[in-house]
Amino acid sequence: MEDPFSNRMPLNRFRAIAFGLLCVIWLPLAAPLFGAGQADANLKSEYFTAKEDILKLEMAVNEVITSTFSGSFAVVNRPKGVYLPGYGVNLSFLVNIHRAVINTPFGQVRSKRAITPELKKQRIEEMKEKLVRVLQENGETFRLRTEESLSIVAFIEDRNFPDEPSENRTILLSVLKKDLDELKNRNDRAREFKQRIKIVEY
Repeated sequence: MEDPFSNRMPLNRFRAIAFGLLCVIWLPLAAPLFGAGQADANLKSEYFTAKEDILKLEMAVNEVITSTFSGSFAVVNRPKGVYLPGYGVNLSFLVNIHRAVINTPFGQVRSKRAITPELKKQRIEEMKEKLVRVLQENGETFRLRTEESLSIVAFIEDRNFPDEPSENRTILLSVLKKDLDELKNRNDRAREFKQRIKIVEY
């Protein structure tokens, strides 16, 4: 009598085929999980590198602010930068260029020195020129991708009295890493840099 189980596939061969089918189905789905760890490590490395560069830029911009605004002018928020993967580095700060009333532990004190509109305009233009040089001198050392950019945002607060109209302004200076690299060894880079940098005021 013929054994009904004689044609059954050997157990070891069955296990090998089942394991092969499992690999064919599971490995493509699991591949992104294996790559995720490496991607996270690369991103952490980018953040660490950018943090060092941002700290140097913060110090350079802070020197510009303190050398431009003093006395009745006041730095409300010091420069702080952040790295956004795919976009680049953004650094921002806030300056009050009126500062007619100053809060002290003993109450409010009104400044005796009047700040004229001409002086305000002069200081802002001076600050812009210095920030352009900061980007030019420090930007090329940033370890960014070519498509990423380096930006500085200056928030200008021009109101201190409650009954005065607000004349606040925002100034954005931005340049692509690609342009910084291209101009690095150019003899006329100062003039060309001013043409490539983007400056927006509103």
